[in-house]
Amino acid sequence: MPAVLSWLSRALNPWGALRIERQTTALYMALATDAVEMAVDRLGQYRSAACDLADLFDDGMLASHIADKLTCSEAESLADFFRAVDHPHVADLWLECHAEGDDDEDDLHYQGERSELALVA
Repeated sequence: MPAVLSWLSRALNPWGALRIERQTTALYMALATDAVEMAVDRLGQYRSAACDLADLFDDGMLASHIADKLTCSEAESLADFFRAVDHPHVADLWLECHAEGDDDEDDLHYQGERSELALVA
């Protein structure tokens, strides 16, 4: 019986149905706005943390002591991170310091002379 009354109420008062639809839309828009504001706040926190990390890693002495101990893929991943957060100078610093420690011709960042065998491969 309540379903019949609901249908009858909507049939007799179409403005009431439109009002409910408008209220529902306003509620959904408010929830979406809250979600976007939360995401913006969280992204701001991530950006701030990434900048703090970049400031910490923007140290030539630190990079020269640590970067040569990283594998090429680790150094590349670190550089990719710093490039993604708009700190390419930090990425370049770490890759440069990493390359100084690459002494194997097969390493990605090796900067020394290559033998004929390595050039053929």
